[in-house]
Amino acid sequence: MKNPIQMIKQCVANEEPYFLLRGKDICALPAIEKYYEAVKGKVTDPYFIEEIEEIMKDFRAFLDEQETHIPD
Repeated sequence: MKNPIQMIKQCVANEEPYFLLRGKDICALPAIEKYYEAVKGKVTDPYFIEEIEEIMKDFRAFLDEQETHIPD
């Protein structure tokens, strides 16, 4: 998986917008699941699709173990 800190730094350097989701955000997993559906319809790189699947697994596991709440 790509380094998210490095990706954010690149976005800032290029004045490119970015969006961050946290594990404690109750809306994060549904948002990632919708993104995954869009990715499957538009992206052909299986590695990228697998990365999103792993992210979903991580968020699901966190949700099972931790309390989530409305985003900050």
